[in-house]
Amino acid sequence: MKRKATIRVFKLRLFILIALAATAASGVLGMTEKYGADIANAHESKLMAHFTTYYGESSESRKYNIELAARKIDGTILYPEDEFSFNDTVGRRTEANGFKNALIIQDGAFVEGIGGGVCQVSSTVYNCALLSGLTISHVRPHSLPVSYVAPSFDAMVSSENDFCFVNTLSGPITLKVKTDGKYIRAEMYGFDTVSVRRRSETVEVLPFETEYKDDDTLPLGEEKIDAYGKDGLKSEGYLDFFEDGKLINSVLIRRDTYLPQKRIILKGTNPDIAPAEPQQ
Repeated sequence: MKRKATIRVFKLRLFILIALAATAASGVLGMTEKYGADIANAHESKLMAHFTTYYGESSESRKYNIELAARKIDGTILYPEDEFSFNDTVGRRTEANGFKNALIIQDGAFVEGIGGGVCQVSSTVYNCALLSGLTISHVRPHSLPVSYVAPSFDAMVSSENDFCFVNTLSGPITLKVKTDGKYIRAEMYGFDTVSVRRRSETVEVLPFETEYKDDDTLPLGEEKIDAYGKDGLKSEGYLDFFEDGKLINSVLIRRDTYLPQKRIILKGTNPDIAPAEPQQ
């Protein structure tokens, strides 16, 4: 979070003092409507929203990074007008901060990098925040589509890009993030509820290109697929709001472009290597 812990403690104390002063002034035993409900019934905060993604088939190092980031976020409390910053909360993705090497997306390709997997954590929390009715203040997509969330519902984080949201609700909220080796689940607890559903629409498919590369380790004329290629896409993300089970509003929140991945075919150039004999 961008606000220091000491500021949050001071704010909570001020929050309680205002409630107590208002109670004394009104001459009633209960808290005031404006401040007291959240204090007097703090133990009654309820699950506002949750969101789960699957990471069970990830590499061990990627699993480790996901679970480490989740632990750093779990239990975060935000008071009204507080802003959550993923980068401030999780910290730098470095070996010194406990993170390991795993696949990341960089410049339209999958490469090895420290902290691979943390974007799945930020994306899981992002979707939970949307379903809780919170205000997203900063989010960026990946350059490639990801498997764990629908297009236009990912939240890429890096040293240059943060994911942030603001508690614009009437009372404090608590963010819990749990993992079990297969699933990561984000839960938001508070006092406000909203009925909202996410909707992703693909508006255009971007076909992949095929690229041939000479390879002198293959017999002359032989071809071998090095990368299969994958279409890219343009997408839109919507939030659909419901009341008493009826759709009352649809809001376009994002338009994104995800790059296609090239199909790479290696073409043999070595005349001194005998072609492989066809199998019977």
